[in-house]
Amino acid sequence: MLDALRRRKRSWIILFLLGLIIVVFIAFYGGNKLNDGGILHVAEVNGERITQREFAEHYERTLNRYREMLKGSLTPELLKNLNIKGQLIEELIQKKLALQEARRLGLVASDEELALSIEKVPQFQVAGRFNKERYLQLLRVNRFTPEKFEEDQRDQLTIQRLYGVLLDSVHVTDAEVRDRFRWDQEKINLSFIRVPANDYLAEVKVTDEDIKKFYEKNKESLKEPLKMQLEYLSYPFEQFTNAVQLEAKEIEEYYNANRDGRFRTPKQAKARMAAINVAVDAEPKVKGEARARAQRVLAEARAGKDFAQLAKQVLEGPMAAKGGDLGWVNQGQLPPPMDKAVFALAEGGVSDIVESPSGFQIFKVEDFKEEKTQTLAEATAEITRLLKAEKGKKQALAAADRDREKALGGAEFAKLAQDSGVATNVTRFFASGEMLPELGTNQELYKTAMALTGKDVSAASEGPNSYMLLRVKQRKEPSVPPLEAVRPTIEKGMVESKAYEIAQQKANAALAQLKKEKDIAKVAEKSGLKLDETGWFQRSAPQIPKLSELPELKNAAMAVSAQKPIPEKIFAQKDSAYIFAFKDRQAADMEQFEKTKDALTKQAEAEARQKVIQKFTEALKTKGKIQIHSEALGEG
Repeated sequence: MLDALRRRKRSWIILFLLGLIIVVFIAFYGGNKLNDGGILHVAEVNGERITQREFAEHYERTLNRYREMLKGSLTPELLKNLNIKGQLIEELIQKKLALQEARRLGLVASDEELALSIEKVPQFQVAGRFNKERYLQLLRVNRFTPEKFEEDQRDQLTIQRLYGVLLDSVHVTDAEVRDRFRWDQEKINLSFIRVPANDYLAEVKVTDEDIKKFYEKNKESLKEPLKMQLEYLSYPFEQFTNAVQLEAKEIEEYYNANRDGRFRTPKQAKARMAAINVAVDAEPKVKGEARARAQRVLAEARAGKDFAQLAKQVLEGPMAAKGGDLGWVNQGQLPPPMDKAVFALAEGGVSDIVESPSGFQIFKVEDFKEEKTQTLAEATAEITRLLKAEKGKKQALAAADRDREKALGGAEFAKLAQDSGVATNVTRFFASGEMLPELGTNQELYKTAMALTGKDVSAASEGPNSYMLLRVKQRKEPSVPPLEAVRPTIEKGMVESKAYEIAQQKANAALAQLKKEKDIAKVAEKSGLKLDETGWFQRSAPQIPKLSELPELKNAAMAVSAQKPIPEKIFAQKDSAYIFAFKDRQAADMEQFEKTKDALTKQAEAEARQKVIQKFTEALKTKGKIQIHSEALGEG
């Protein structure tokens, strides 16, 4: 149906639908009243609820994706910075709003469209045709009911139809793309003066009276935090995994559902690479010289010279030391042009030059391994390990839940540990924000621990390779340390703060002089300050050379020009203040624009579509009635 709408996008139907959507941007109306009953949901959107269960399912899937992508790099600090819960509740609210609007416009996907979309999924096909048995089997393995999966698919199709109607009229002109390229690719050079606070530390004097006044005024901020000592029971996954028994049918079913994914190894090549790197924005002359060098390397390689030695001569860093050895590479793992070049070779062959955004590459293949799919017999050991681990983890959770009920009924941890054959331990004192090796890096566990009081026993929390039950052994309540204990810290902070104020005053005085004289070199000389330059950089560059940690300055720098060379204010970073001024510009290479015009147009159109959807969603949020229950999210 959507295709038909697009083919007739000038028809009265499409204009009518577009008209209804546009109303969202200009007519804001209130939603339904919220239910004031008990909170068993995380949010309400125009009277429709997002349940705790729905949120928890999405959160667990999202968390698992991050764990898989980042492996051991997903630290508690990174997890906090990712703000997964905040992003996820925003996504679920946006989805709910879009579905509500699609229903209002009559754009809900039909049963026929839903069935057709599912039948086209390759994973549900056998010999190129939809297979119901395989479909149900895959859903079962991935813990989806057909009803839930089909509901999710219908929602996705419905939102696609809504966005399809909304985006049908979005386009960008050649002039818009050209102007953007000209601005983004223009290079500028800035002059700047840095005024370091450290230069004024010696000028600052702090008296005992100043320190005492600061101490009295800031006692709350100086207060040492709550510290806790926990007693915990640990239910190791491995201990329960060892006791798991599997049936042959379970192993076979898992194998059939994952044969073409987990148990298929694509064709592999053992390859080396010689690469001549070139900056993306390099001049044509520089790129020509790099290509000529690559051609010389290619000629020597095909003449029989040791490829590893050639790679060492042109590569840098660890790759050079390894003679460009890439190891075993799966087909489809490299970027498409490189992948095509490598897997088109015979064993011992040397590729033509491959050009990429980073420069020029040449590959040599030393060996191949053909594609292989493990048999059920070959895969049985791995499947057994996976399924036993999964079941063992579930059994560990069940044991922890069972013992928690007993603990809440008065049973001691020591007795529970003895009966269940698990260990009980005690932590050292720790404060919020600290991590203990024995408790691992799960931020939710620490949040749960810090909320415990009295004889509370936590729900089972996931620790390092085990579930844990936590209980408070001792608490040290927050307290203000004596003045003498914090005197050095207070004095140091006050001196640095006052020195920073002096640096800002000096910088503001220099900026005022610069606005009068218009010559930053003279101002620097008169003020006794050092003048420096950023060097050339593109306006679209993510950072400014020598000033990369000043995001506010990055935005201001993009606005300066020969017509407006001086910003209105100074910029501060940590322990320094900065004054800067426009110095010179280099125009964009418009010949390069003609070569990349198509790609730039596609990028601009994609960004334009994204902005339309963003504005549309914001409009829906503005006119809607949305309430988030942070307590149901486990947030303060």
